[in-house]
Amino acid sequence: MSALTRFISKELKEAFGATDNPKFNPMFKETGGMLDDVSDPDTDTVAEFYSPMESAIENAPISKEGTRGRNIESFVRKRAPKVTKGELEYRGFGLEPERRYTRDSNSNVLDYADEETLDMEPLNIKALKKNPLYRNTQRQSNLTDPEVGYQELGIDVSGKDLGLMTHHGGSNLAHTRYSLRQNLLGSKAETEGLYIERTPDEGPDYILIEELQSDVIQNMSDNPSKVISEATEEYKEEFKSAMEDIAFKPEFDMPGTLFEDFEDFMFNKYLPIRTNRKLSDSEADKAIQKIFEDADLLPFASKPKANLFAIKQYFEAMAQKKLNVYDFSGKDNILGLVMDEANVVIGKALMTTSKKDTPIPKLTDSVRVLLQSIIADAKSKGIDEIVMPPIEKLAAKRFTIDSDNYKASIAKGSGFHNTYVVAFEKALKQLKGELGSQIKIGKKELSYRPDISAADRRLAERFPNGDRAARVAKEIREGALTVQGTSINIKDLKLDPKKAKLRLNKGGLVQRPSA
Repeated sequence: MSALTRFISKELKEAFGATDNPKFNPMFKETGGMLDDVSDPDTDTVAEFYSPMESAIENAPISKEGTRGRNIESFVRKRAPKVTKGELEYRGFGLEPERRYTRDSNSNVLDYADEETLDMEPLNIKALKKNPLYRNTQRQSNLTDPEVGYQELGIDVSGKDLGLMTHHGGSNLAHTRYSLRQNLLGSKAETEGLYIERTPDEGPDYILIEELQSDVIQNMSDNPSKVISEATEEYKEEFKSAMEDIAFKPEFDMPGTLFEDFEDFMFNKYLPIRTNRKLSDSEADKAIQKIFEDADLLPFASKPKANLFAIKQYFEAMAQKKLNVYDFSGKDNILGLVMDEANVVIGKALMTTSKKDTPIPKLTDSVRVLLQSIIADAKSKGIDEIVMPPIEKLAAKRFTIDSDNYKASIAKGSGFHNTYVVAFEKALKQLKGELGSQIKIGKKELSYRPDISAADRRLAERFPNGDRAARVAKEIREGALTVQGTSINIKDLKLDPKKAKLRLNKGGLVQRPSA
């Protein structure tokens, strides 16, 4: 940075009353009172998030006479908290450059100085406990430290269905799975080398992270329309082939416009409805029923809905009405293929997301908010340590050890490595950079029993002279393996999740409050 740039930066900070002091937009922000949902044991809320963007507007230098939109937007985007571009795009933040705005009685609401209010919808994001649907999937079951609890937790936009396709519903931005563990060795074991029997009643010593994931980011594309268009064009070829198969049937010797009408239904009516995230299930059902009604096909179809079966219903109804054809050879197989391939397009369309679909479009941001949520849950449970196993142990539960998929997953550049190594380490650096001595990053020894799957054991028994049998025998001989996990110690962190909100995105320069 040049001397001139530093001087201008300093002058701008002073002009806007800005400071780099993180206490105005901290990682965990005190609210001055109890958070009702977090405090209520009957709710699933573990923590609530606040938006630095809303904080920026609260602190923007807006005069009583009104401040031009370009000046406010410049403050929010550049000199106020460094809100991520993802949140700005997601929330459609934009002010008319030359128009003057004043502040409403609600500090998050800006008024036109000359007329109506411009109200920005609050962003309500929470960390919520989820049903343990995946308790028996990809678990660190061979860790010797006893498990005394298990939790699945999601980061959700509350009160709003975004139409996303995820493991945990249409409003889920990211999710994590972790277990509560007891140290197998107590103080006596450390000094005398003895194992100490413990009971679950003694409570957990640490949280073991077993998954960090964002289905939204995994399915994110720079050009979702192109992805969907390519999938649709590929499907059109399959569709055309299926229709040709039907056209050769003797029942369709004089089909009239049946095939053209069916193609129009599929690509101009059915698929646009099924791939529209903004439609509720009931709205989509009504739209499909209206199509049947307009084509005068309701007498031939029983209560059509927005599902795959509607494809078969529509073709059968048209065949009955137009050609008096009720059946033909291979009907179920051919129409079944049309339905299956349509489902691929629908799934891809609903799963593919753009950066504007989510306020958390970056992998590191998703990992960080998940870590913040785990920390909040740990604090509420009185647990002082959080541990991440090495990537090899996580991959071993998803792929056969030493297989090509296993090796690819732990290699640099893979999505798995980018999540559990690159993004995790960046998020840790952010946490440490802001929280300083309140958290301690270190290593923790984790002892694992031989990681031998049931399939490996069966193959070893079937082929006793093979490589698989040799590896299984070696692991059994060597016994437990000790590896190094990453430890996050939060004993000194001053945080009460019942009274503090978690910051959604990055902080930065904020207006210094007046004395």
